[in-house]
Amino acid sequence: MVCGGGFETWLQYVDGFELRHFCAFELIDDKRGVACLTDYHRKLVEAAVENDFGVINEGLHYRASRDWGELIGFSREGLEEINIRGIEFYKAFAREYDSPETPMLVGGVIGPRGDAYKIGRTPDAAEAEDYHSEQILTFKKAGADLVTALTFSSVEEATGLVRAAKAADMPVVISFFVAKGGKLNGGETLEEAIARIDVATDNAPEYYMINCTHPTEFEPGLTDGDWSRRLGGFMPNAVAMETLDLCKLGHLEDGDPDELGGQMARLAKRFPHINVWGGCCGTDGRHIGQIAKQVGEVRKRLAAERMRFTN
Repeated sequence: MVCGGGFETWLQYVDGFELRHFCAFELIDDKRGVACLTDYHRKLVEAAVENDFGVINEGLHYRASRDWGELIGFSREGLEEINIRGIEFYKAFAREYDSPETPMLVGGVIGPRGDAYKIGRTPDAAEAEDYHSEQILTFKKAGADLVTALTFSSVEEATGLVRAAKAADMPVVISFFVAKGGKLNGGETLEEAIARIDVATDNAPEYYMINCTHPTEFEPGLTDGDWSRRLGGFMPNAVAMETLDLCKLGHLEDGDPDELGGQMARLAKRFPHINVWGGCCGTDGRHIGQIAKQVGEVRKRLAAERMRFTN
């Protein structure tokens, strides 16, 4: 499967939108915004389908939660309505491109309550469960297939969100933001973070991911061990640069799509069980196309090798 995220940088630096507090969801109310979102996502989906990958259609809702919505003037009712419309936006793509060879899912993305990239106070598990349950229940009402929590760097907040999803009977994925060296903001290794959340939630997440960092930054955290079987996906940034610096550049840094595809292909060889591949800040359909192409080639070679050994 392919997924996409981090299109906010594209909307700002290529399409010229001024995103208030990085809130892309309100572009659903903007005619040109919808056109740009449609163009961006269609290129991603078609790049995936061309390489025989299905798609988890998601991304718009990253900051469509209570605190961020209030900052830009949304009531709870207005926020619920725009969350539902965002899911409908992705459902249209799922209906258009779904096939037995390229299955389409619709996900609801949730970002942290605070700023993912700054070390500061984060909600404890109980607070997070209460806070994130609103958006999760809206996704359930809208008919989303799953919930994806992106750029989470607090084990406590992730634990609360997972409990909220579990209570709502919604499949949930946790994607971590890690700093250089492959550790969370709190200093936990990926192995430690996954173990703590699994113990606290009875292994409730479907799988875990890493997003919004470059492979050269997160690979040091990918140690060998059984824990790595809980990893299910990677969504890298286009270039190796601190995320806060990327957001302050004033222009898009899109790196080399072919090189990024090769880096993901090497990870596909090392972790053949990984099944979800995407892109984050600075990426678009070109990067997704190269990732899908090169990861697909690795998977075909591995499948052929398995066939040889079993015959």
